[in-house]
Amino acid sequence: MTEMASLGADLARSLVVGLGADCPTAAALARVMAGRQGYAIDVHNLAEWPAAAIKRVTSDFVTRGWLSRTDTGWQIGPRQMPSGVASFLDGAATMRSIMRDEGMATPVVTMPPSPSAIGTALPATGLAYAALVHTKDTFEKLADSAASSFTIMTPFLNDEGLVIALDLFGRTPARRRHLIIRRSGSARAAVDRAWSHFRQLNVEILNYTLPVEGGYETFHAKIVLADQDLAYVGSANMTAFARHSMELGILTDGRAARVVASIVRGVERIATPLRAPFPTPSI
Repeated sequence: MTEMASLGADLARSLVVGLGADCPTAAALARVMAGRQGYAIDVHNLAEWPAAAIKRVTSDFVTRGWLSRTDTGWQIGPRQMPSGVASFLDGAATMRSIMRDEGMATPVVTMPPSPSAIGTALPATGLAYAALVHTKDTFEKLADSAASSFTIMTPFLNDEGLVIALDLFGRTPARRRHLIIRRSGSARAAVDRAWSHFRQLNVEILNYTLPVEGGYETFHAKIVLADQDLAYVGSANMTAFARHSMELGILTDGRAARVVASIVRGVERIATPLRAPFPTPSI
């Protein structure tokens, strides 16, 4: 029986998608944890391990119940980690090393409220549709995965989307937090209403709307970026989905994510920080 078969297809797929380039670190940690249910892992014991990867892997394992946070690190449990996890992750890491530059591309979707015509039609297209990942889950994964920087880049933002953005910035462990918007329109108005909340979360708000002859240089791309390692690019805005729209995007890592990151870093260089509104509104 293969390791994937012993784990089950759903768990195996979620490990590969959830851990991505961190599979080698995850495999090493899984070996440390094997057969040690209830034991403590002190953060200092992992001091020589890659810090960003450890943050992402332990966050993933905590979500699965294989680790619990403590004041000094983690405790193994409460759930028993399946015995084949370390071997499976070793295999996944080997496969990724062979395809290192290609990275992964996971389709991400927001479906219209059920019942919808597209929701009814998709099962008839074949089993591939089952690999679709929900936008909300993807955004939360990005926020949780970010170790040093987390960026949301959206031209559109309303009050409902504002709640989503604030939740993502509130849950990320990353210290550098950027929200890139356009100066005019609903996004700026929404940000003004929640200015104090963004300040409390240490979010720097940047405006990419630059005057040029005959108009403005700005953007229409929607991007969520965790460090330089994981990126969402797609059609999903930080707005409520009141128009029964299907939104589609791609979650990617590897070289493609690094290219996306270079674009976002370029935007951060030329965008201008927004000043607090006066008087400061609240929501």
